[in-house]
Amino acid sequence: MKPWVTFDLDNTLLRNPYWRLHFRPWLEEQAARQGTDYRALWNAFRLEGERRWRQGQWVESFDWPDIARELGLEPLPDPVRPSAHEVRALILPGAESALRRLHAADVRLGVVTNGFLRFQKPYLDALGWEYGFKVVVTPDLVGAAKPAARVMAHVSPGLAHIGDRLSHDILVAQRTDRVGILIGEGRLETDRIDPLGPARIIPDIHLHHLGDLPNIVTWLLNRDQQASSPRDGLRPRSPVSLPHQRPIGDV
Repeated sequence: MKPWVTFDLDNTLLRNPYWRLHFRPWLEEQAARQGTDYRALWNAFRLEGERRWRQGQWVESFDWPDIARELGLEPLPDPVRPSAHEVRALILPGAESALRRLHAADVRLGVVTNGFLRFQKPYLDALGWEYGFKVVVTPDLVGAAKPAARVMAHVSPGLAHIGDRLSHDILVAQRTDRVGILIGEGRLETDRIDPLGPARIIPDIHLHHLGDLPNIVTWLLNRDQQASSPRDGLRPRSPVSLPHQRPIGDV
């Protein structure tokens, strides 16, 4: 059975289209009507989402229309499918070429995101990327959110998960025995932290450019034939380099 390689979506493959093309413009419109700044409204959303998370309502913490109702605001509509041009401007460097190459590899591709399906699907549809992903896993569909391990039940066995958040993407990968690949520089995370998570989360591989990912997946597939787990041999952590490639990051 082909193993899964899964991706977060926002700030991993795309620069958060729901926020940039839909949610922030709506916040700006509401703020203008109230004579305030959109950042103040967003802060109210952020605080309510964080309150829900701390109470164990992980799925509900990402339900922005419900939070809008809770805050007494006008209904927040679901996004409609934008033009491909609008979304293509938000594709992160190397993402599309990496997906094309991985589509031909001996793996299954999926998206595992904490954004609800109706918030994400219009942008995937606009790009035509749905052909490449066998499944899109979202909290509203499975009743769980990263870093809960059961969110990955539909994408097992897993080879690797790629994302930009240590406390969500890397932790859920390591909890489900797949390689956790951090994309980007990494950042200090203070919101939506699992209180049962470790104090320190270190990615198995730290990747700075998605263009390197197909070579990494090929290397993982080759080494996985001799390993009982995708993460075998990645401990203790040491620099990992592919043959004839520049170093791919810190492990």
